[in-house]
Amino acid sequence: MDFFTFKKYLKELLILALPILAGNIGQMLINLGDVYVAGHFNTNTLAAISVASAIFMTFIIPGIGLCAAVTPVLSNYRGEKKPVKRLFGITIIFSQILAILFFILLWLTIPLVYKIGLSGEIIQDTIDYLKVSSLSIFGIFLYSALKEFLQSHEIVLFPNVMMGLCVFINIALNFIFTFGYGFIPSMGTIGLAIASLTVRTLLAAAVFIYCMGFLKRSRFKNIKRYAKDLIKIGLPIAGAMFIEFLGFNFVAVFVGKFDPIYAACHNIIISITSLAYMIPFSVSSALSVKVGYANGSKNIQDIKKYTLTSFIFILIYAFITVILYLVYKEPVMRIFSKDLEVIKTGASIMVIVAGFVTFDGIQSVCIGALRGLKQTMQILIVMFLSYAILSIPLGLILAYKFNRILEGFWLGLAIGIFVAAIISGGILIKKYFNLKKKFIVNRL
Repeated sequence: MDFFTFKKYLKELLILALPILAGNIGQMLINLGDVYVAGHFNTNTLAAISVASAIFMTFIIPGIGLCAAVTPVLSNYRGEKKPVKRLFGITIIFSQILAILFFILLWLTIPLVYKIGLSGEIIQDTIDYLKVSSLSIFGIFLYSALKEFLQSHEIVLFPNVMMGLCVFINIALNFIFTFGYGFIPSMGTIGLAIASLTVRTLLAAAVFIYCMGFLKRSRFKNIKRYAKDLIKIGLPIAGAMFIEFLGFNFVAVFVGKFDPIYAACHNIIISITSLAYMIPFSVSSALSVKVGYANGSKNIQDIKKYTLTSFIFILIYAFITVILYLVYKEPVMRIFSKDLEVIKTGASIMVIVAGFVTFDGIQSVCIGALRGLKQTMQILIVMFLSYAILSIPLGLILAYKFNRILEGFWLGLAIGIFVAAIISGGILIKKYFNLKKKFIVNRL
């Protein structure tokens, strides 16, 4: 592929990826805003929302994964020249059925919080936060489904700009409801939950109003294939996201059992890698749209060029990121901590972290392309092998048997994601050649 072809395809990917990136960063800042305000209120509130958020996200991640099926399914339909705008109403119904199911599951789980051994000082705050936050599931899933619907049509600016605006609304409401202002009393932990509920509802409502034109075109006929495809494609995506979520939380729990220094380092490194992953993740999302459309229209050349362009871009990005990690490893750690022991411990494993970031970027491209090709079951299998069979067991062996605590767990994660990238790449290449033969035969 020559430079001008690369430039053309990269421009098309970035037009989609950059607004998605802004939205993803906005979501991270909203979460950080909650932590910031809670930490300034009191330590118990911070501890309560940390526990409650971990429980809450256990139910949110699978639901968002199921909603994520909307993009690859509708992108393929668009490539097949099907009237996908008619499916808008069904998309909304799908999101709210999911919301009802996960709302019920969360409420069935809340009584169990009393039995997990939380400190008496935070247990009631944790439960109160979960009860109020549970109502925001409806807004979260509606926004996710609508964002995916728009994304499948390559409309990415509005929903992600709204997410950015909500960063400022969220921080203001957090302070008002938590500390109190004027006639509004201080509500502490419940105030944080009310602020989150308000922001998530407003966000969903704004995007819904923006999409009202699609509602007029909706048809509730011949929806069986769409519903079947959403479940078929969405369940593996949800499973893969859930495995990854549990994998990192599992490591956080075990690292914390050894020494607070390791727990602090792990949390900082997770923050760094999560921020670095935003660009590969955004490119991956854009790639799934482009590949999905090309797959539906049986355009093998576009599948190849968009995927290859993404690989080249991510490898360049990974190279720059690795250099920064290795050259400025201690300054990077100092951004998050003033503790010299935390800084030195974190800096000592930056080589491993740099490897993880590189392989994670490659894996993200494979995931984006495979989603576009509707090969999500393969993604689930690869993620299960990576985390459950390789990363976590290897990390436990290195930590407990060889006393390589933080280094051992991150080495396990890096090796696991390396193997996942290799396997995913192999699956993608095989799928590409199978499609190439299939499309040629169909033309004959």
